[in-house]
Amino acid sequence: MEIYDFSNSEYSNRNGFYGGAAGDKDGIVINGEPWIAKYPKSNEGMAKNDKLSKNSQTPLSEYIGSHIYEILGYPVHKTLLGIRKNYLIVACKDFCDDKTRLLEMRTLKNIHIAEMKENFDLDLHETDDDHLVNLNELFVHFELNPEISKIDGVAERFWNQVVIDGLIGNNDRNNGNWGILSCDDKRELAPIFDNGASFYPQKSTLAIEHILKLPEADQAKNNANVQEPFTIDGEHHLNYRSMLALTESEIPAVQAELLNNAVIRNSELVESRLPQIINFVKSIPCRYDGYEIISESRREYYLKSFITRFTDVLQKRSLELLK
Repeated sequence: MEIYDFSNSEYSNRNGFYGGAAGDKDGIVINGEPWIAKYPKSNEGMAKNDKLSKNSQTPLSEYIGSHIYEILGYPVHKTLLGIRKNYLIVACKDFCDDKTRLLEMRTLKNIHIAEMKENFDLDLHETDDDHLVNLNELFVHFELNPEISKIDGVAERFWNQVVIDGLIGNNDRNNGNWGILSCDDKRELAPIFDNGASFYPQKSTLAIEHILKLPEADQAKNNANVQEPFTIDGEHHLNYRSMLALTESEIPAVQAELLNNAVIRNSELVESRLPQIINFVKSIPCRYDGYEIISESRREYYLKSFITRFTDVLQKRSLELLK
């Protein structure tokens, strides 16, 4: 794979448009098109720095997580890995333009809350990026929200993201990290974006090496335990295993069926493309022009954790459903 030098890339006319808390961002031009350059977030000053990288690995995580989605055939924003301002950065192609804008799920939920309360006598609350995603409220929006309910495949996209995000360790699919594209009267699902929380980007090499020295059973337990940003009771996070095990006694029957279908379908899909995923991660160079891209211990950890979650959580749940 190729690492790019973005040092001389000019700022785009969209520079300053991009927000988010994962790190600084620039709008740059690549081959005449607008891209978003995402920089690593500093972890300096945070407690227990022996467990944290000096700078988070979010650019690498965004790149790897996005490319795994691409290998699996999902619509995902295009990403390139490179160097800019003496940092390893990820460039993400801007899928909006002067006519098209992104409406995050948070926005779509909030702008219709008042009318949903009035029309359906519902007890709904405004939400933002930092909140737990309440599944019961989300499913109400899937069914009754005037805009969300009309988006073809929105619930299927949600469950596919749940399954794949769990595999790549992405625990940040909050209300601001997925949505739709709006262009005039047209509405459609946006490509999958914001995968920078994949594969524990704040973990230091020291912390990873410590995990790799644990007994295999302890490593497997550690790797399988991904905390999800979802809740049923409004207080407690579900983890990946419990999320995939939800039944119609806990969520609406139609959603339980969509979840089960997503589990079976994606288990078969990942199994068929696992060699491609492994070869992709192995193809990432350790260094480029004096910059570390990925250490061998981090590569090993990423592959081990992905395969563990696939075999011990997703594949196991799929086999249970097929009995």
